[in-house]
Amino acid sequence: MVNAKQVIFAAIVAAGAIFAFFMFFQGDEAKIKKKFHALAEQAEKDGNEHDLIAAKKAHLIEQMFFGTVRIEIPSHEINRSFPRTNISPHVLYARARYQKISLEFHDFQFEFPAEKKATVTLTGVLDAVTGSGERIREIHEMVSTLEKIDGEWRITGVSGVDVLEK
Repeated sequence: MVNAKQVIFAAIVAAGAIFAFFMFFQGDEAKIKKKFHALAEQAEKDGNEHDLIAAKKAHLIEQMFFGTVRIEIPSHEINRSFPRTNISPHVLYARARYQKISLEFHDFQFEFPAEKKATVTLTGVLDAVTGSGERIREIHEMVSTLEKIDGEWRITGVSGVDVLEK
């Protein structure tokens, strides 16, 4: 007869095995999705935040990029290349303009044109509230390029394809 302790032990072992599988055996697509979800999490803002927290989030966002990053967003008249080290000040400035920010990524489509390179087409949804209380909702179709550096995917470029109306 199986007692409760054996059932609980088996459940814990099974949960541990599933966790280990997803942590250590994720495919590149899952790792890239995870990167974008982490980017959205760091971009999130809900009300006033301390300057040190804002700086930490900007630094974590900067670490998701690599080398010189090409940013092209025609709807905002942005078409520049930035050294990765210049990303934090831009992130801080952009986040300071808003009281609330929510960023989500959906509809991922992956291409791997070369080893350790990826092109991802996705939809980004930005919901924000400015300091004056104005609500903003933008939906962008985007193409991002990434490179796998030391086993980690890093963003090397972002292009806005279109602003979609809802």
